[in-house]
Amino acid sequence: MSRPSSIPIPRPLFIPLFLFAAAISAACGKGKPALKPVPQAAVVYDDDAGGVRDSLRLVVRDAAALGSLWRNATRGQSAPLPPPQVDFRREMVLAVAAGRMSANDRIRVDSVGVRKEPGADGKMREVLSVLVLTTQGCRTFATPVFPVQLVRVPRYEGQVRFVERREQGEGCGRE
Repeated sequence: MSRPSSIPIPRPLFIPLFLFAAAISAACGKGKPALKPVPQAAVVYDDDAGGVRDSLRLVVRDAAALGSLWRNATRGQSAPLPPPQVDFRREMVLAVAAGRMSANDRIRVDSVGVRKEPGADGKMREVLSVLVLTTQGCRTFATPVFPVQLVRVPRYEGQVRFVERREQGEGCGRE
């Protein structure tokens, strides 16, 4: 049996392997998933200025879709940079956005891994699992933000499943 694994995302965007496996297990209701490692992902955009105002989980596999998403994501900037160069024959972009949140709230792609799961026909298939971490801050500021993150990963032609995980921000006491 293969050992579960995940790809690390550069600090501070790393989650220990056991948390990723636990989140996948909880989402599937089964034991530890068999994951195949995927090469390291790279964050290409991370902002909360309000370009993307809705909650979003998106897989971008072509330049036209990236251009549209990039214009939307950077529209709150006075002088936005051009979109990153992506070789869509070998790469794709994952986009996650949280909609309206408070100033200390964040969303990010925490880890990515390939695992096997049963399809509707009962046959096993590989799925790219993307663990999305939403952190709720302490709610000390009322200023609204609209967090969005774009991450470049190796191209995957199969199904992509976004797995959600929420946590309370550091230093926020539970009452």
